[in-house]
Amino acid sequence: MPNIFDGLKRISDDEMIEQLALLETMNITNISKPVIQKAKKKTISIINFLGNKLGKGSVLQEPEVKEIWTLIEEKKEELRGCNREELDERLNKVLLEKTKNDTDNPTEDLISMEVIDGAFKLYKTNQYLTPSQKADYIYIKYHEKLSGKAKEYINEMPFVDLQETTQDIEEIINNMDDKQKKEFVQSIEVEKFTLLNVWKKIDRQHFARLVWMAVKAYGGRFTPKEELLPSFVENEKEVEIEQKNSELKKSKRELFELKNKMESCKNKLTTIESNLKKENIVLNNAIRSRKQAEEDLIDLGKIDNKLETVKKNNEEQLNQIKDQMEKAAVLEEYDVLMEEYKKAKFDSIDINNKLSDIVLEGTFKRELIEDNIKTIGTKEESIKKIADEFQQLKNDTSVLIEEYNEKQKEVHTMEEIKRNEIFERWSKFFIKFIFEFKALNNVVDFSTKELLHIEECLYEIHASKDPEALSIGLIEGRNSKNEKEDYHYIDVSYPDKFQIEIHYRVLKNEEKNVQIVGITTEF
Repeated sequence: MPNIFDGLKRISDDEMIEQLALLETMNITNISKPVIQKAKKKTISIINFLGNKLGKGSVLQEPEVKEIWTLIEEKKEELRGCNREELDERLNKVLLEKTKNDTDNPTEDLISMEVIDGAFKLYKTNQYLTPSQKADYIYIKYHEKLSGKAKEYINEMPFVDLQETTQDIEEIINNMDDKQKKEFVQSIEVEKFTLLNVWKKIDRQHFARLVWMAVKAYGGRFTPKEELLPSFVENEKEVEIEQKNSELKKSKRELFELKNKMESCKNKLTTIESNLKKENIVLNNAIRSRKQAEEDLIDLGKIDNKLETVKKNNEEQLNQIKDQMEKAAVLEEYDVLMEEYKKAKFDSIDINNKLSDIVLEGTFKRELIEDNIKTIGTKEESIKKIADEFQQLKNDTSVLIEEYNEKQKEVHTMEEIKRNEIFERWSKFFIKFIFEFKALNNVVDFSTKELLHIEECLYEIHASKDPEALSIGLIEGRNSKNEKEDYHYIDVSYPDKFQIEIHYRVLKNEEKNVQIVGITTEF
């Protein structure tokens, strides 16, 4: 980027002397002294007048009032004895003092940026601008001020700034009480003044005037014209490029829609597959349950047959005991037979109970088999239906995947062409840059207008003698080896609401001094 020194080197010696005289003379002390001296002189004149009326011979010496204009003329006369190199050195020195830069050996770019930033604070507007954009903005606003107050300027030099500042100081002094005025006068004498806001305003007005002169001398703008940027094209070519961009956007939109459809189908397949598994589990459980019930029925039949045999034997035993009891000769024999009869009778009851249980369990098993047969039929039908749906959806998904892959190839090809064209233009134009192309794949997402915005920022970094001075801070990132590394960055926003952040690394290389490692629209 051009800095204010690049512009100011083009102004004449007389103009440089004029600006240096203003910078070195127009400080808070020199502006305030005439205001105080006028007040003193007025007071002393009244005292002397009253003294003469009363016949008192002593007369107070009235202070000499030296106007700021006189001081400026004296300073200009002093500066006329300097050659241009000495004038340039004094300009650098006074700006270094006024910006209060404590950097070791600050570059002209850094001093220029601080002067521009200082002047820019006079205007309440968007802060996310590059130094060149700020300089152009200051130039426009200051030019408007010149046009609006032309009669108040001498040879287009803004002495109205001094008038406005003097009025501010007079108002402050007039609102002071006697004690404050006394302290104020003493502070002026020792060049210690605490009205920082007024002081800052004076310096910022100086800075704004210098920026205006520098930009004016440089041709009316610090930012590059669009036609100088690598992505600028004439109207007919622009239509062709925008047509390609439109086709790329359309293809990307179609790719996105295909991806959504494909993902939707995959999700449905997952759901159907899950349902199919659940249905198969129910079916398999029903088959196992039916088989187990059938096996249980067979076992129950075997047990029933055995119990029937036992029952028959038990009944025969009971009949035999009855016969023996009828033939018993003595009581003792009868009692023994009675005990045997009771035991056999209890066994008979137990056998009958078991046979009843077998009948009930057999009934339950047969009902269970019938229920499982129904479930098996229902689930087999459901599974067939789900399987058919699954297969159809699987076929549809396969078709979508093929379409998606084809569209993806198409988009990648279009993006690759656009990306290569951009990188080729940038590599040829920004010869001092190394581009980390793998990290800059998103350049294909930008329109021609947005690319021009980005290139304007890149141009400023590229043209700067001190790219580090443009940085607004450091941001943590990762290099090509995936190692943590700090990068400089700048944030810029435009009236069309497009915003961009550029990450870069300053290299110790004379030919390639900057590596561009990232471009993002998120701050």
